[in-house]
Amino acid sequence: MMKKINISSQLIILFFTILLIASCAFSITTLSRIRDFAEREVYSRLSTYIYLINTNNHKNPDFPDMKVAYYIEDDTNNVRYASANIDRYITTDELNDLIKYIASENEGDKVSFLANGYFKHNKNRIYYVLTTNNKLEDYTIIFTDSLYTNNLVRSVSVEVILVYFLVVILGFFVIYLWSNNFVRRIRKLQNHIVNLPKNKYEVAYNDDSLDEIGELSKSIERMRLEIGHNEKTKQEMLQNLSHDFKTPIAVIKSYAEAQQDGMVDEESSKIIIAQAEILKKKVNRLLQYNSLEYLEKTKEFEDVDMKELISEVLQNYRYQTTLEFDLDLDDNVVFKGYRENLYTVVDNIIDNAKRYAKTKIKIVLKPNRLRIYNDGEPIDEQFLNSVFKPYEKGSKGEFGLGMSIVKKTIDFFGMNLKVVNEPEGGVSFIIISE
Repeated sequence: MMKKINISSQLIILFFTILLIASCAFSITTLSRIRDFAEREVYSRLSTYIYLINTNNHKNPDFPDMKVAYYIEDDTNNVRYASANIDRYITTDELNDLIKYIASENEGDKVSFLANGYFKHNKNRIYYVLTTNNKLEDYTIIFTDSLYTNNLVRSVSVEVILVYFLVVILGFFVIYLWSNNFVRRIRKLQNHIVNLPKNKYEVAYNDDSLDEIGELSKSIERMRLEIGHNEKTKQEMLQNLSHDFKTPIAVIKSYAEAQQDGMVDEESSKIIIAQAEILKKKVNRLLQYNSLEYLEKTKEFEDVDMKELISEVLQNYRYQTTLEFDLDLDDNVVFKGYRENLYTVVDNIIDNAKRYAKTKIKIVLKPNRLRIYNDGEPIDEQFLNSVFKPYEKGSKGEFGLGMSIVKKTIDFFGMNLKVVNEPEGGVSFIIISE
């Protein structure tokens, strides 16, 4: 089993891996450039020293930063001069070969030119600079070994490497502090998530940073609030359910006990049956509501003929109410969904309208729109957005589970549902199928 490596260690390992690769690239490119720089510096200094030698009448001036040798050929003034240490840098044959090489490389050039380069002498690299005013009849050539170049490369490299490692050390501490802070925030967020159930989703967590952890903490906070709201709604619903079921059960029990004691009349059986029917209806609503939690699009939505569906629902209310049903139903109006669930939606809205209507229920079906109106009392404005909450109590009574089932089903089918207090009085439930 692989050992667990925390994020802080992973970041440090990643940092040093990148650092190792960067160091290799740095050594290959930067150090070679330092040598190029050092060689350019040597040629520049040698050019300056030639000028000093010529202006001092061929006398050897003091060059404290590097050792040099030089040779002067001046046919115009019949002067040939070689410094005492010339043989340390070049032999006579090597000098003649070098002059021939320079002449061939600069053939056809101007009378006056400058040449520089290096060659090997006794396994050492010898740098030279040559100047002439009359092709190669009059010239001065100066030499130095690689000591100055090596010292310059070494000193500059040491300085660069020192700065590099100082930056590395600083980067290490920055990465270390940042990663520890990063891990600390993650662990704090983790502990908050673990303790959410224990704290009953009541303890908030705030991370105001603008990075991804801050965004994650805000998402978790929104989740906490939603779960807390759902838990509260669940508790309220369970309390309301127990109270809702308690009434018909108590009535059935009391009349059953009366029958057992012989205290019966002809209405008791009807009351028991009626209360059992009420209880059955409530259980069916609860099962419908619970089934919506597992409602999935297992097949494509059907084309449901809404006029036919509404007519079928209304058959169940023919002998249940004396309310007038005012119908304005267009033919061939199709909503996409599952017929069974849309039947439940229409049935629940009409059942709710039947509870509050005074004299009539009006149903208007048009393409992509269904409106079910009742002429009952308007809903208080403060409860208009709460009628779809399970067992939400309004000023005129309790909405129960029916409208919650309607809302969840309509949302699943991608339709819009709204409730409107009409200006002329009454309430409309409007479904818009897009």
